[in-house]
Amino acid sequence: MARKKSAARGANGNAAATNGNGLETDRIRYVSLSDETRRRYLNYAISVITSRALPDVRDGLKPVQRRILYAMYHDLHLRADGKTLKTMKICGDTMGNYHPHGDAAIYDTLVRLGQPFTMRYVLIAKQGNFGSVMGLPPAAARYTEAKLTDVAEQLMDELRFGTVDMRPNYLGNRDEPVVLPARFPNLLVNGTQGIAVGMATNIPPHNLREVVAACIHLIRHPDATVPQLMKHLRGPDFPLGGRIVTDRRTITQAYKDGRGAIKVRADWKLDRERRGQGENAARIIITSVPYGVSTGPLQQELGAIAGGRKLPQLLGVGDETDDQHGLRLVLEIKPGADPDAVMAYLFKHSQLEQNFNLNLTCLVPDERGNLVPARLPLEAILKHFLDFRFATIKRRFEYQLEVVERRIHVLEGFEIVFQGLDKALAIIRKSQGKEDAAAKLMAEFPLDPEQTNAVLDMQLYKISSLEIDRIRAELREKRKEAERIRAILASNKQLWKVVQEELQETAAQFGDDRRTSIGSSDEIAEYDPQAYIVRENTNVVVTRDGWIKRVGRLTSVEGTRTREGDEVLDVVPGNTLDHVVFFASHGVAYTFAMQHVPPSTGYGEPLSKHVRLDDGVSIIAALSTDPRFTPPDQKVRKEPTLAPHLLVATAQGQVMRLPLSGFRTPSTRAGRKFCRLRKGDRVVFIELVRDAETMFLATKKARVLHCPIAEVPVLAAAGKGVRGIKLEAGDEVLCAMQLARPSDALHVINENGKQLSFGQMKYNVTSRGGKGVKTSTRTSFVTIVRPEIQLVDWSAFGEEGIGSRL
Repeated sequence: MARKKSAARGANGNAAATNGNGLETDRIRYVSLSDETRRRYLNYAISVITSRALPDVRDGLKPVQRRILYAMYHDLHLRADGKTLKTMKICGDTMGNYHPHGDAAIYDTLVRLGQPFTMRYVLIAKQGNFGSVMGLPPAAARYTEAKLTDVAEQLMDELRFGTVDMRPNYLGNRDEPVVLPARFPNLLVNGTQGIAVGMATNIPPHNLREVVAACIHLIRHPDATVPQLMKHLRGPDFPLGGRIVTDRRTITQAYKDGRGAIKVRADWKLDRERRGQGENAARIIITSVPYGVSTGPLQQELGAIAGGRKLPQLLGVGDETDDQHGLRLVLEIKPGADPDAVMAYLFKHSQLEQNFNLNLTCLVPDERGNLVPARLPLEAILKHFLDFRFATIKRRFEYQLEVVERRIHVLEGFEIVFQGLDKALAIIRKSQGKEDAAAKLMAEFPLDPEQTNAVLDMQLYKISSLEIDRIRAELREKRKEAERIRAILASNKQLWKVVQEELQETAAQFGDDRRTSIGSSDEIAEYDPQAYIVRENTNVVVTRDGWIKRVGRLTSVEGTRTREGDEVLDVVPGNTLDHVVFFASHGVAYTFAMQHVPPSTGYGEPLSKHVRLDDGVSIIAALSTDPRFTPPDQKVRKEPTLAPHLLVATAQGQVMRLPLSGFRTPSTRAGRKFCRLRKGDRVVFIELVRDAETMFLATKKARVLHCPIAEVPVLAAAGKGVRGIKLEAGDEVLCAMQLARPSDALHVINENGKQLSFGQMKYNVTSRGGKGVKTSTRTSFVTIVRPEIQLVDWSAFGEEGIGSRL
């Protein structure tokens, strides 16, 4: 429970009563902490939703935007045909009179209302630095000036007719409009973004002509559906253009649901007019970018792709943007490069393609006039605006009729007085003042106080026979105007006709052509990462301690740099379009593209930087998937799995074979398991089975087993295998060796440091699973002498595989 304490002193100024513990017992109210937290958070949430973050469906404005525009229109009179005023003054008046929040937030909103790359139809005419599409910030408010645009006045011109409700400002010393009497659907035309508590809105801008066409269709066909409306409103129309590549069905569904993703990408063209560069030379010119993308960071992003050689076909990035040609980002590409493939890569890896997450959430008035948040489909947004526009025009005509009737009433009083003008003048001359004259006139003529005051305020020069003719002419005109307005108010059909005509007038005056082109999802090419890799021969060097690097030509193993105490385990030849597989002692294999192995003339990088390696785990072998060095997958007679196969041996004497096919594609950082080890076991040998028919298994206690490889079963997936050699207590397998030629021999180093050789002809082939032959009773084996690493002479391959695929 929480204590809620009121003022510390009573009405007489004396301290409140306290108990023995010093607590003010008559000023403390115990409440539920959860209830109080819920109440306060709900109040905060409602305040953010209704007073800050979400726009009104009727005028499409948030409170801060509405107050800025109203202060400029009503208080400062910054009309489109007038002079500009310092934005500091605009922000100050808005904050002081209507919006009790920070001036920085007000200025940020004001700036956005004047940015042509943010607003489809800017509402503020700017003077000075209001920021740029490159992402540069605006100047301080003391340096910039602003006024309203003609379009902005269309949101407020009808305020003088009493068309909307007014409410007191936060000080209670003046009124502000609850909503502006907008003459066009500003919510859709200019769009908006906002994040409230538990909800958000993200409405894109649209073309004014298209939105008005959809409104008129809805007026004529009140039951129109979203697909029918979208024959007129084709989709978002962003200030900077761009191209929508989402299919029409998806866009239509997004407008039906009030939410969805619309994919927008930059527009580009190919420029081949480059003198002296050859007929294959070309540049890519980007002429528009997706909505909300700043060209400065985008240019840096594209420059990083070019500078980092992530896309070798991209040579450089430039900016030729100017007032005459508009946005022009220039991409220099290699002669002969495929521009479509280059752009497909950039669409995938840069901000040249963005998803606009449509969310049509706004504030909607309920039956009691309260604003509630709702996510609406397209036709509901248009209906709410049209209903509001209908009510606004009706209130405008009612106001105008009231004004006309009041004028008619005054003119009728003039007409009555002029019929007895001499008597009226005599009464006025004999009166003791205005009040006495008014009383006597009303006693003599059928006049009310309003008519009488108008007669008494009339200037003397108007008392003539000529003036009465003018009054009677004006009276006839006003009566005719009143009849016209009454006829309109009496017919909903006439009112809707006025709504339609005024929408058409607004579209004709301020509408323009669509800037964002509409494409289709068929334009989204399938992204193939290998299409952007420069095809070249290379070598992957892996060391005993697990360091890797990629080098081009390698003349000798000793010539490559390794860390002190480390040595080269293997050199894997291949092509940058192929993959390398690293096999670890804990039975996991890691596959990734050779082009991702870091190129280096130094030590390289530890493999653990790229994959997940446990402590104490070592790399025991590496293998290329290049078909020039590794046979392709193929079906082998009487074998259930595809060849080639991997031969695996563990320290505890288990052996198995398994297909390489499952390890040819890239793996995750966790790798792929190829062997399920028993507790305390580890893999000591793995190699591709080529032409060998038999194998040696050598143990630490100098035992050698010669057995057929065919007896080793082929597993379809990772398993524990079968017993290859029966070990004595304390013994373990050091290594295995395939025997393909009669000259193949096993070379070991014993504990005396002496190298021993064991030829296959000396040991008969026996079945797997035996103890093998005891080769020495006095010494044991320490390590196996690995065969010399054979380097590839790339010159023997000619130019095959070298050069770009583009």
